[in-house]
Amino acid sequence: MKTLGERVKARRMELGITQKELGDLVGISQNSITKIENGGNTIHIAKLASALGVSVAWLSIGVGDRDDDIVDNSGLDKQLVSSEPDLLHKHRIDYYDVRAAAGLNGFENSDYPEIISSLFLTDEGIAQLVGKKSADGICLVNVPTDSMDPTIRKGDIVFLDTKVNAYCGDGIYAFAIDGALFIKRIQKMIGGGYRMISDNEIYPPEQISDDVCENAKFIGRFIRTIHIEAVNL
Repeated sequence: MKTLGERVKARRMELGITQKELGDLVGISQNSITKIENGGNTIHIAKLASALGVSVAWLSIGVGDRDDDIVDNSGLDKQLVSSEPDLLHKHRIDYYDVRAAAGLNGFENSDYPEIISSLFLTDEGIAQLVGKKSADGICLVNVPTDSMDPTIRKGDIVFLDTKVNAYCGDGIYAFAIDGALFIKRIQKMIGGGYRMISDNEIYPPEQISDDVCENAKFIGRFIRTIHIEAVNL
């Protein structure tokens, strides 16, 4: 199952409950459940996981065991990801709405956007899933556009390095220009300026000047996405 919506629907049907019944358990409407199952995002990950009897890590990004965390005889979860911290799961990664993180579309308190949920990774987990030794500056964000499909699909949740606040070499960035959010590959051109490239061929490349790129608000650089498998970006 590739998306949050697919995991919610599959588990709900396995439990034999309706969308309305699940909505009542979570405290949201049936229409909200429908939107989630159809690929929409939600701030109710933890409540959904509790209602469905699954782990937050599995429900949100599809990693780890589906069932609630299993504790071994030492009292420590040996899975890579947990919804709660312990002596092993010490690397915290928060999950934000990318538009809220960018301070766009009228989100309030954009300097401190609301955390949708948090995951805690072991040393092995941070190395395998993120490719880093530390979670410093790393967060999870949702992708609200299909511009980078098939590399990053609409609705995917992606690891973002927020310590990158300017262009630092070819790669995929989240950035805002004049209040508009972009998720694009950026390449520096030999003659000056930059190309903004979408992996989705229906979106043509765009060119921006050095000044525009330098004044853009960089949210971060995408380092890895998780749908079925981890893909280096």
